[in-house]
Order: sequence, then structure tokens, then C-alpha cells
Amino acid sequence: MAIKNLNINKSKFEFLYKKIQSLGPNLGKHEITIDINELTIDEKYKPYIKKFIKKTKADFNFRNPNETLRTLKVTKLKKSKAKKNGATGYYNFYNNKIKVYIIDIIYHELFHAFTYHETTKNYFCGFSQGNDYLDIANSLNEGYTDLLTKRYFDSEIDYMLEANIVSKVELMLGKEKMRSMYTSNNLMGLIEFLSKHSSKQEAIGFITMMDKLDNYDYESKEAINLMSVLSDYLVDVYLNYLAENYSLGIISNADVNNELTKFKDKFVKHAFDDKKLKKEYLRSSDYLDITSKLSNDNFEKELRKKVLTK
Repeated sequence: MAIKNLNINKSKFEFLYKKIQSLGPNLGKHEITIDINELTIDEKYKPYIKKFIKKTKADFNFRNPNETLRTLKVTKLKKSKAKKNGATGYYNFYNNKIKVYIIDIIYHELFHAFTYHETTKNYFCGFSQGNDYLDIANSLNEGYTDLLTKRYFDSEIDYMLEANIVSKVELMLGKEKMRSMYTSNNLMGLIEFLSKHSSKQEAIGFITMMDKLDNYDYESKEAINLMSVLSDYLVDVYLNYLAENYSLGIISNADVNNELTKFKDKFVKHAFDDKKLKKEYLRSSDYLDITSKLSNDNFEKELRKKVLTK
């Protein structure tokens, strides 16, 4: 059955909104003081860890980097297991162990390791979190982690649809704020931002529906349909966001066309590795409906409605 909107029932929304936790701000700069050369891991992985620390030092303030490094384990993932699980690497937070079949995947997994935190009731890893009753924002987290590994280490994008969708959220939030929310495990902060330009129920519906992407093959019609539903929601959020900034004088009329063009570009970036499928998607009615909303004429109509109804 095709998913047509982000509606979730009221009881599910209230349950999720109550269960999603915040760790609070990540105060102070957490400097890495451990000598990587003294880590008890295979020597071949140490240069990669050093590179990760060097590249992320200026932009990321991880919560407990020294504790993470002190017990970190890195081993090779067997070819048979990589084929069986369809994964070239993973991070096991139960024992703070990274396993990689393709060594460059270590950067993606190090982001997971450095953003993992747990309390007596919850685990947190970047934007995702869970407990015995909750498992949420895994797709959001994987998409953003892939964006970061591409940006900082020129790694390949594996979570194509997730990265595409998350890049639109980042365009609104800004890179610095998105990074800060990610490293401080602030899923609720992201939900509150989306809620400013939609509703809390839609914002949580967006997060939970995004997790459904994991159920489909990326090149299936179901995945493309769900991507369109998620993107359509973000278009509405983005137009509301632009309208508010325009009415407050934060952006000028001259900025609007540039902003809409940048946002539209996110619909094809990181989207598909199949050129034929990508071409079909760009001709699809869903894509054309979404991009027609991202026109100056539509923005002006939406702005008039919002200003007149204030």
C-alpha cells in the first residue's frame, strides 16, 4: 500500500513525543588528550583514526571522546559476513567495536562511535535513540552521517535517499547548527525546529516515516513514493521557513530565487546512482509537483496567504 502522507495517530504521537529524550547541551570543549599510538588496536587503523580526529577537531565537539577512544576496538569484517549482511562495516555500541570490510568505511563508523552515549534508560547515537520501547531516527542519523563522511572524507554515499532528504533539512538549519544537534544527540531540537514551520505531529511523522525507507530497495517504486512524500513535507516546511524570514526582513526579495534554486537542487543530489532511474524520477509527476511549488510565483502566493492570515 502506497504511503500518501505523514499522518500518525494521536496516541502514537503522544507516546513518541513523551519517550524522546534530550541529554541537554554539550557544554565546554572536550579536547582529545589520548595518544592514538598507545591504543591497543591494529596499527593499520591508527592513521585513519588520526585523520578522523584531525579533520573533525575544529567543527565537532564530541561528548566523551577520550572515553570512547580508551576502549575502542577495530577489527576486520569477514567477507562472508559482509556479503550475508549486505554491509561493509558497522559499529557495535555494546562493546564499542567497529568492524570494517572496506577500510574507508571506518570514518562513517567513527562518527557513530564518537556520537554514542547511553544513560540508565536510553541509548543515543547522533540523532537516533532508543530503549526497550523506542527505536527512532535511525534513517535520519544514517543519512546525515553519510553526508558528513562525504563532506569531510570524500566517502561514497551509501544511504542515498536518506542523505538526499537530510540535506534539505540541513539547508534550513545551517551546517553549524545541524552539526551541533548531531553531536549533542539533540533529536528533540530538530523536531522543535520542524514544528515551528509545521506541526509537532507532522514533524514526528516525518522522522518515523523516514525510518520506513529501510524497508525498501532504494530503486523500488515504494522507496521513490516515500521519498516524494517526505520531500513534499519538507517543501511545505521550507516555504513556511522562507515566508517567515522574508516577512521578518531576514532575507530580501533578491534572495528568494537563489534560495529556492538551492533547495530544488537537493532533490537530485545524492538521490540515485542509477542514471536511467534518476531520469525517470525527474520526469515523474511527483517531482514536477514538488518543483512547481518551488517557484517564485508559488512562493509569492504562499507568502500573501501567510501574511494576510497573521
